[in-house]
Amino acid sequence: MHDAPVGLATESRRRAPLVPRVEDVPSSYTHLDCEPREVRGAQVRLFTFPGGSTDTARTVVCLPGLGASGRSFAPMAPLADALRLLLWTPPLHTPASHSPLAWNLEVLAHARARLPPRFALLGSSYGSLVSIAFALAHPERVKALVLVSPVACVRRARRLAVTLSTLVRTPRPLAYVFAPTVARVLGGGALPPEGRAEIVREARRLTPLELARRLRDVLAADFLPRLRQLRVPTLVVQGGRDLLVPPHAARDVAEHIPGARLALLPDASHLPYMSHPADFNARVRDFLLDPATGPLA
Repeated sequence: MHDAPVGLATESRRRAPLVPRVEDVPSSYTHLDCEPREVRGAQVRLFTFPGGSTDTARTVVCLPGLGASGRSFAPMAPLADALRLLLWTPPLHTPASHSPLAWNLEVLAHARARLPPRFALLGSSYGSLVSIAFALAHPERVKALVLVSPVACVRRARRLAVTLSTLVRTPRPLAYVFAPTVARVLGGGALPPEGRAEIVREARRLTPLELARRLRDVLAADFLPRLRQLRVPTLVVQGGRDLLVPPHAARDVAEHIPGARLALLPDASHLPYMSHPADFNARVRDFLLDPATGPLA
């Protein structure tokens, strides 16, 4: 399945709706291929860049934040020439027998996910939580970690701000009041209108119950004491203006993982790959592909 490419005209970006319909993908997020994969009866959407690298040894599985999809990583397109980027979207529903975190781990590890035996993981916010849990449960499968706005321990995050972030899923007409404001808080002032529209659009695919269950995972998170068990090259990327995960929380994560690096983007907020893609992509490329030290070089 292929999303038809649409030009990135300035006028189009200016007209991005505040609360788009779930089927109205903003134009700068439409150029991706989408492959549905069924894993244990659940459908996963896997987005990829047309014409991107197919080098399995350089696979990076990208896990989005709470309520987002793999499509949110579209601004990472400049890295697709050198890295095989698999933009993973978790199942929209979690069975009652599992927590969303446990279900995500099972689905990712399952043979029908058709992921390589070893790969790098890039996780943003809730995706960082899944990435950490997966690396602890399956260390033999993880080549490298890139943790963006990490939520390894909610005591280090702003609980109220994290909880309020779920207002992006508020039903209409309240959505017109809350959702765009929450998207702006998540992305910061530098996030283009289409980026904000994409956050709101995708979050509205989830039921309030599913979003609440994922939030419960975040609020119960306490992986900080176990981070020293990780023995994998790790880059922590953090926005200096993040209102959900303050910089000192990301610093704690980096200090607890042996050998981890911390990259602070001073002007970015919670979604630096969407709001400051050039700086973000440069940091990720340097970390993963450095000829001397890069785990995927």
